[in-house]
Amino acid sequence: MTIDPSARESNGQSGESKRSKRSKRQMLFAPLCALFDILLWGIIYLALSQVTGGYNNITLSAILLPMVILMVSLALVGGYRVRMDFASLRYASEHLIACACALAAAALLLYVVASFGPHPTSSRAIFTTTFVLFAAFSLLYRRSFWFWAATFRAEGKFLVIVDDCLGPVFHSDYEASGQHQGVRYVAADKKLCFKSFAGKGTSAPILEAAHLLPHLGQENALGYEAIVVAADLDQLDPEVVRRLSVIHFEELPVYTMESFYENYWVRIPLQLLGPAWPLETEFVLVQHSVYSALKRLLDFVFVLFLLVLVAPIMLVTAAAIMILDGFPIIYSQPRAGVHGKPFTLYKFRTMRVGSDRGDGYTREGDSRVSKVGNFLRKTRLDELPQLWNVLRGDMSMIGPRAEWMRLVSDYEKQIPHYHFRHLVRPGITGWAQVHYPYGASLDDTLQKFSYDLYYIRNFSMRLDAEVLLKTLHVVLFGKGR
Repeated sequence: MTIDPSARESNGQSGESKRSKRSKRQMLFAPLCALFDILLWGIIYLALSQVTGGYNNITLSAILLPMVILMVSLALVGGYRVRMDFASLRYASEHLIACACALAAAALLLYVVASFGPHPTSSRAIFTTTFVLFAAFSLLYRRSFWFWAATFRAEGKFLVIVDDCLGPVFHSDYEASGQHQGVRYVAADKKLCFKSFAGKGTSAPILEAAHLLPHLGQENALGYEAIVVAADLDQLDPEVVRRLSVIHFEELPVYTMESFYENYWVRIPLQLLGPAWPLETEFVLVQHSVYSALKRLLDFVFVLFLLVLVAPIMLVTAAAIMILDGFPIIYSQPRAGVHGKPFTLYKFRTMRVGSDRGDGYTREGDSRVSKVGNFLRKTRLDELPQLWNVLRGDMSMIGPRAEWMRLVSDYEKQIPHYHFRHLVRPGITGWAQVHYPYGASLDDTLQKFSYDLYYIRNFSMRLDAEVLLKTLHVVLFGKGR
């Protein structure tokens, strides 16, 4: 069968045009969304000032300061990411929480820090109402964008080069991810062609990468969002690797399996870990070690402030345990700290005395958990004594979960390179805790480990701020742990 060159060229140009338009939409989303937020805030604030009779004292700081804080807060929860699922209840709650935190921070700065002087401040009622209306309308237009963009997401798909080792892993994780785009699999070598690489019932790649890539620009289905290499790069045909490099610099992204997981699923694929992983990859933790010291200072100051606020709650909690469940009130357990060094972790007791000698996992409806303990676990009040661990330097506010030494010993035998998660201080909350529900199996531990590694690699103030906002979502809606 012969293919008309002019038709092939036309199809290629059509696909190129689709890809170009989609790429431009993705590039323009963040700046346009930021511009809409600026206009929305300004219009609401000025309109309310006008409608209420003009008594409001409009100042530059009253307009710019809240606007900047709002944009930073929304950026932390993904409000400017084109791939964010704006229609989900999770994003809606995080969006509203970010706006509420921005309101508190802006009010503190505007009405406390910057309120000194002879000039009156702007109206608090108008200020607060503007925040409420902004939170609602900015969420509404993001949801509208998401539904509009759904038609374009259906056009885009991934071209995935697979081998018989990493291909099944990628396929399994992709199926579990709920990703909207379709996938076309091509074989890393001809041995895999026409074979079900991911088990019975899955489609088999019918083309080899070496045959497809040279003609990619001539394909009539050039609506690919990206190419993913779920195969060992060292085993690929050198010509395929060369062609992938050319394609990557022609604006069609080519992801390794590791970079795809990081960009789309904010975690690290454990199958690619090697003993020298911390040396082979770019670590923000190493490059910005100043933040490690700054984080310790921020932890110390924040915990002192927080202890003053929660001291009455801790006293009431202790009294409730004593009356309803008896002594002891505090439960202590040896946990693994930074570099695996043991320390004693403190929590309010939620289970019967001596019940930790059984199953190392707490499961759904576990009979060992008392009634008051069940409430404390759901509200996370049982975690409050860990503030003492943070004050001592055993823990940080944010980091991988501090695991029981007995479980760590088992994990290090069963999970390769598990010791990597001890490169930073454990935390009361963390990236894994806000992205994955409480685990009660080895598979759950593997999933959370992959999120912990993402946090360790991208260790930064921005990521910690994002975790704090997502933690509020978890506390309010009872998901994660």
